Amino acid sequence: MDRIIPHPRLYQQFVKGQILSQKVNQNQNLKTGDPSIYLSVTLTVESEPKCFNTRRLIYKTFIDPHLDYEKDGLYVINLDGDGYNNQPENLRLMTKSEKSLRAFARDRVPPSILKTGDRTHWRKNYSTSKPVEQYDLKGNFIKEYRSIKEAARQTRIEDKVIIQVAKGMYKQWNGFVWKYREK
Repeated sequence: MDRIIPHPRLYQQFVKGQILSQKVNQNQNLKTGDPSIYLSVTLTVESEPKCFNTRRLIYKTFIDPHLDYEKDGLYVINLDGDGYNNQPENLRLMTKSEKSLRAFARDRVPPSILKTGDRTHWRKNYSTSKPVEQYDLKGNFIKEYRSIKEAARQTRIEDKVIIQVAKGMYKQWNGFVWKYREK
């Protein structure tokens, strides 16, 4: 982890790469029972303590200094699955979907309640939908839709706009007036 960095007066400076105080975090895998370990470190940035994932810092320092999680949303993972082995050659970037597929391939994901749960008492999705009526600008009834989503799909008007017109935030949109059906 030692490296040479540019220096304004000396041209180069040797820096001993060492993290002095790390926190070992463990999450128990629900399916296998194995601990999942990752290291973190607290650094002070502009007088504020901030917690950083150690492997992310190492990846950003030694492999890609332009890595920005806020923009790209990529994860840094240990290839061998050992949270203590944060050597740059053992680190790799992954998207969230790649990380999920990797967890499935390694059989580390518990079965979903959606697959194993009893759904007989679950409320139907359409039970919360509100019927909506479409009118022209003269107030003539055009059509009734079972839900806002159905109206949006058939008329190719955004559902948010239909809701805003129905709530009175807009008087009309694209020549149509939308109202919730009276019960």
